[in-house]
Amino acid sequence: MTASLASLGHGFDFCEVPILRVMSGSQTRLSLRVSPGARKSAVVGRYGERWKIRVAAPAESGRANEALIELLGKTLGVARSQLRVVTGAGARDKIVEVRGIDAEESERLLSVSAGEGEANEGKRA
Repeated sequence: MTASLASLGHGFDFCEVPILRVMSGSQTRLSLRVSPGARKSAVVGRYGERWKIRVAAPAESGRANEALIELLGKTLGVARSQLRVVTGAGARDKIVEVRGIDAEESERLLSVSAGEGEANEGKRA
């Protein structure tokens, strides 16, 4: 039998990985699946409980993470210094902390960028 960290009193439950996790104030953690080496960097859309993001940079020497931070900064309208890869620096599945923007606004901006938001609702068939 395995126990989650929540049951051990650490406040974490890795069985549930929300797309967005609200932190204190205007701070959010995004759960992402990143595909490096794409033709073009873009927010693709949802991937299960995560957001799928493609970056053109290869997964070498942290270049894909840098491209991810750059793309998220532009998409969310925040400075690079407000973004931090919390977990998964060497993996496709990552959690990125965003300071200065709340979960609702992050969700809205990612949806619009992926073509799922209100700006594109009339264009869908």
